Amino acid sequence: MKRLLLDTSVVIDFLRRPDKENSLFYKLTDEELFISIITHTELYAGKSIWEKIEVKKTVERTLSGLQIISLSPDISKKAGYIKVHNQGVSLIDAIIAATAIKHSLLLSTLNLKDFEKINDLKII
Repeated sequence: MKRLLLDTSVVIDFLRRPDKENSLFYKLTDEELFISIITHTELYAGKSIWEKIEVKKTVERTLSGLQIISLSPDISKKAGYIKVHNQGVSLIDAIIAATAIKHSLLLSTLNLKDFEKINDLKII
């Protein structure tokens, strides 16, 4: 069983697709899945989650099977290092990458270009 950190793109793709069984998220459900608290926050930052009860229930049902990793000083420092040494990487993506690296997780993303420059990050 692989230990995977899901990027926000993977979860959002699953939530938006009518054919959920064809999503990357669905195909990874047999693995040990984690998300960063940053991804958790991004999922709650959408307007529709606060306007439509069914959207909120769907998000919460999806999150219930995932382990959420909080920020720590070590992740914070690593994210700062990644941001400084990888031009074009957003702070949000640096935090997600640092979370994967610090917890020895593979990162699953649909936005490869956002992460491919980061050393020590293993992407699936």
